Amino acid sequence: MNGFNRVLMFIYSVFIAIISVVLLYGLIDKDIFANIIAPLPSVVTGPVSKYVYLAVLVMLFVSSIVSISNSVIYGRLNRTRLRKTDIGTVDIGADAIESIALNAARSAQVGIKSARCHVAPAKNGAIKINLSCELYSNVEIPASMAKVQEKVKKDIERYTGVIVESVLVRVAKVEATTAKVESR
Repeated sequence: MNGFNRVLMFIYSVFIAIISVVLLYGLIDKDIFANIIAPLPSVVTGPVSKYVYLAVLVMLFVSSIVSISNSVIYGRLNRTRLRKTDIGTVDIGADAIESIALNAARSAQVGIKSARCHVAPAKNGAIKINLSCELYSNVEIPASMAKVQEKVKKDIERYTGVIVESVLVRVAKVEATTAKVESR
C-alpha cells in the first residue's frame, strides 16, 4: 500500500476506534447519547456549520469507500500476478507460486523434512518468499539453506517470470535423531 492509503487507513481506524469507545461507554452511561445528539440540531441548522457538517460526512463516506476498495484491490493483487502476452493475460496465483517454491526447496535435497511457504508482494511487482522449514538433524544449516534460497529464487523466476526480491528461510525445527534398538 502506498503512503496515502496508509494515512487514510490510519485516520479511518482512529475514527472507528473512537466510535467504538463511545459505544462501549454507552453501556455504562445511558445519557451519553442524549448529550452527543443534543447539539446536533443547532449544527445542522446553522448557515456555515451545516456545510462543515456535510463536508465532514462526505469526507468520512469517501474515505470509507476508498479504504474498502483499496483493501479489495490490494488483496487481489496480493494473491495473483498478471502477465500480459500477445494472446492475452496469464494469471499466476499465490498458491501456484508457493507450490513452485515448496517443490524447489524439497528438490534441493538438503534434508528438509517438511516446509511451509508464504508469498508476499514487494516493490515494483516483485515478490518476497518466506519459507518455514523443519530439517533433519544431520543438516549443515547455513550452507544448505543458502542452496535452498538460490534454488527457490531461480525456479520461481524461470517458471513464472515473476522477479523474486528475497527468499527468507526460517528453520522452525530440527528433528532429533533417536537410536532405535531392536529387541530379539
